[in-house]
Amino acid sequence: MVFVNIPYVVENDRVDPSLVGKELKLLNISEAAKHDAFAAIYNKLPRGVNFENVTQALELQKVLHHLGVPYRQSEESDYKYELKS
Repeated sequence: MVFVNIPYVVENDRVDPSLVGKELKLLNISEAAKHDAFAAIYNKLPRGVNFENVTQALELQKVLHHLGVPYRQSEESDYKYELKS
């Protein structure tokens, strides 16, 4: 299991949402993962995307890097305790 943590930073708001949607649409990942990634980029609460397949996580990371969106890969969410409150 791989988790791609996507923290919110102000610079994320400068990335065109239509470009993000187009880039995510091209990925070979589930629709739920695409939705979670899009939400994580623009939501002020830190979020991320959970993957069973490392290859899919790497695909997403490549797109995030291309878009200039920060991310960090880990085995579990960095934010799991923050989201429970």
